[in-house]
Amino acid sequence: MTDWIAELCRHVGIIAEYRGFHGQHISVSPETRNAVLAAMGYGVESEGEARALLDHLQEADVEHPACPEVVLEAGRAASVELSRTMSWAVEAEGSAEVLASGQASQRIDLPPLPMGIHRLVLTQNTSDWVTWILARPEHAVSLADRTGERLVWGVTTALYGLTDGGRVPIGNYDLLGDYGAAMAAHGADFIGINPVHAMGRCRPDGVVSPYSPSHREFLNTWHVRGVARQGIRQGAQIDYPAALTANERDLRAGFDRFQNLPGGTPERRSYETFRQARGSALQDYALFEVLAARYGPDWRDWPVVYRDHKSEAIEMFRKNHLESLDFVKWAQWQADCQIGYAQERILRAGMRIGLYLDLAVGPRLGGAETWAEASDLVTGATLGAPPDPLSPVGQSWGLAPLSPVACRERGYAGFARLLGAVMRHAGMIRIDHVLGLMRSFWIPEGGKEGAYVSYPIDALLAVVAIESARNGAIVIGEDLGLVPEGLREKLAASGIYGMEILQFLRNDAGGFEDTAHIRQKAICAFATHDTPTINGFFAAEDARLHAGMGALDEVTHEQIRTDRKKARETLGNGAAVDVIHRRLAKAGSEMVAVQLDDMAGLLSQQNLPGTIDEHPNWRQVAPFAVKDIENSTGLVRLAADMARAGRANPAKTEEDHDLPDCTNLTH
Repeated sequence: MTDWIAELCRHVGIIAEYRGFHGQHISVSPETRNAVLAAMGYGVESEGEARALLDHLQEADVEHPACPEVVLEAGRAASVELSRTMSWAVEAEGSAEVLASGQASQRIDLPPLPMGIHRLVLTQNTSDWVTWILARPEHAVSLADRTGERLVWGVTTALYGLTDGGRVPIGNYDLLGDYGAAMAAHGADFIGINPVHAMGRCRPDGVVSPYSPSHREFLNTWHVRGVARQGIRQGAQIDYPAALTANERDLRAGFDRFQNLPGGTPERRSYETFRQARGSALQDYALFEVLAARYGPDWRDWPVVYRDHKSEAIEMFRKNHLESLDFVKWAQWQADCQIGYAQERILRAGMRIGLYLDLAVGPRLGGAETWAEASDLVTGATLGAPPDPLSPVGQSWGLAPLSPVACRERGYAGFARLLGAVMRHAGMIRIDHVLGLMRSFWIPEGGKEGAYVSYPIDALLAVVAIESARNGAIVIGEDLGLVPEGLREKLAASGIYGMEILQFLRNDAGGFEDTAHIRQKAICAFATHDTPTINGFFAAEDARLHAGMGALDEVTHEQIRTDRKKARETLGNGAAVDVIHRRLAKAGSEMVAVQLDDMAGLLSQQNLPGTIDEHPNWRQVAPFAVKDIENSTGLVRLAADMARAGRANPAKTEEDHDLPDCTNLTH
């Protein structure tokens, strides 16, 4: 007897059977399959309903005269197969301009098309169908494209921790420019930081992780430089309540000053240009922020009338809160100006890539991005991971998945807009959990079991390449962990760099693999924010913390300590940090990254996975002030090691303390 729900799952890309961490066969329960179908918009309550829906979807596929989407190379002639005679027209992305048109019976011969996501409108009698034409560049921007070089190095750190020796309560975009310029003087070509997506002025209690944002297309205004923070100092860890109170006070003072400016000033003109450019998306975000301040951070708990964008209540609310809405938009403009100014300063100081920004895998379920009218996200399920030895019951991240159905229906516009927003002021970005472009693990809300959902990876990679070329940004894909077969090959073919983390690359002798043999199209580092620092690794500090919380038994704890001791012995007598950094310098990868925390020999890592309050996650202050970076003999030695390995930056640096204020920038 046919299992029609299982057949429906296969048709829409839900993988109801998969291999577990240990290779065991796992079949997803009917309840979970139904819940994932419902989250995707295909809710059914019986086998009969599943069969009827499947028949409808299959008939729609047959009725469509061409593939719903076609990926081709921009600037080259191509063809699209047809099932019957059609009139056709290609409409340019973002306009109704007709790039080509005609009539065809079996095949449409397209002329070379410009890069972009275009609409191929197919017409027969009074019926129309749309095929999306993704005209992509041959590959995403490469290091050579961006810099003309084949080997570079840079530094990674946490923006929130850049307090300049405790001078400010939380790192800001202005200090980011200072730190970046100081690192450029030592020959670094990029500075990588945590995601700077909008966290929201109102958020669930205790949420400070930059990987649980409210909206990824907008910026975190916690890091806007203020004018009233003198005298407020920071300790060894970020005091978020105090820091955010000071931030709110500073933003209000700045907005009051801005409101008193006469019309026609450069600041007024710049703000108006920004507001118009961001359009309805900025209006949506501002509405969410003001509504959240009144009704709470999760829109799913709001009064029903405020969940519907087209309700009269929403329009009335907007009219009654114009000044509050303007404040949110102004704060976003300030963040945009200041991070753009930081990138400008860093590049003028000599870096050839500059800011290396991070795209989080998803926003939190009840945040601004899922409330947005043009959202392609689902809220009936959360992203996560299936059970493994570290998480025997699996992981539920509380982040909203991208809907492959909505994404396709809207021609990938939302995904493209998101990428463009993150790349706007970046020379390079990292896509967190890039595996999600091929498949993601969905856990229905309120459930414990999940299932994999497939994504149109070729189309999504085409969008990544298009936005990379438009913005001149290199793209790194975080391809760690259990990588689906064929993913790395597809990423490489699209020009997306992978990640190589040295502490995961161990050999049979207990040491580390030869970095010279690491793949070329990658960025190589010793650690990530989720793993031990160099000294923390060899001291087994992470294992000690987990054992102290009861997450590791003593036998396993001792095994880890023994393993790390053996790994340390393979390095010889030199200081572990120096030896590891020299090995990174000689890596076969085009890019290498060193952590600011490692330069100071810190034991503690920025985030200890599996903990919330047990470890001071996302709170650790940077070990150096700007002057420490400028005068660091350790960085001088590191730069010399990088130069000897062919990673020198010959660009001359310049003193740049008198650049104009960012508020005069126009967009």
